[in-house]
Amino acid sequence: MVHRIWDSYPTIQENLEQVKQIMMSELRVNHPDIKAKILEYIDAPGKYVRAGLSLLLAMEEDGHIPEGKLYLAAYVEMLHLATLIHDDVIDVADSRRGIEVINKTFSNRVAIYAGDYLLAYANRLALKGTDLLKVSSDDAQVFNPYLVERVLTGELAQLMNQYSSQMTMKAYLKQIQGKTAFLFALACQLGAWRKHISRKESKLAFQIGQNIGMAFQISDDLIDYRVSQSHSGKPRMQDVQNGIYTAPYLLAQASSEKFRKYIATIDLRYLSEDNLLKIHELLEEVEAFTKTEDLVDKFMSKAFICIDKKIIPDTKKLKIFLEQLMNRQF
Repeated sequence: MVHRIWDSYPTIQENLEQVKQIMMSELRVNHPDIKAKILEYIDAPGKYVRAGLSLLLAMEEDGHIPEGKLYLAAYVEMLHLATLIHDDVIDVADSRRGIEVINKTFSNRVAIYAGDYLLAYANRLALKGTDLLKVSSDDAQVFNPYLVERVLTGELAQLMNQYSSQMTMKAYLKQIQGKTAFLFALACQLGAWRKHISRKESKLAFQIGQNIGMAFQISDDLIDYRVSQSHSGKPRMQDVQNGIYTAPYLLAQASSEKFRKYIATIDLRYLSEDNLLKIHELLEEVEAFTKTEDLVDKFMSKAFICIDKKIIPDTKKLKIFLEQLMNRQF
């Protein structure tokens, strides 16, 4: 079943079910236990935001959703799932989407190879999608051939920046651009694609997704500080405990001497509950959460400016969905 975020969009919801079926039916894994685990991930109640955005744009552009774009949406979602499996190894996670993670069920080695397989599998889905859409070599020029590399370099950057005292807001924004925003950008670019689309229009669709992705990831990072495990699916302030320093932390570090002095007195690799409470208190004191919300609004404003340039005939449905998404109205 698709997440209830799509309840108000029955056409998208119905087509997302088809995307899930494509992801499951095209899978080729010889070991039955590994295949069953991957299928469990696919069928778990994820939001499928990237695939859904792609289909929303496809619907507005084409008036319907061609089969080829279902495959391209599956491609984007499979890329995302591969990065999640890799993330769970790095984060030593226990669960994802309400199920036990593959690295806990089997091992880190199995999880890494499973994630690698899904990256390769995603390419097969993309190829079938472009074949169904009869994408010519000229039309294909609008697709960014380096995008997957940039997604993976974003993942590598996060890993290499773990527990780094030199982490900055500039490095963080570049990191999440690769880690998250480029996948949103790809989703929107593929959804808006049509034969003979201009490079300018394709770039605009890419920019819409990139700004949405930046806002979404910063908002998601903020949730880590605010929402309980029962709502977010992971322990509160897990990022800080894992040495992943995101917008609230970095904004406080840049603006508050008091915050910097406190951080210098503790071992960030072994944080106690008292340490976490004090960090949270200092972040509130310097209004780091409010400043982070302002940053989210800034990127969403950029996305809306791009949307208003009318790469699709009717922008109202897309805007309503984005407002619901960013307000977590689900």
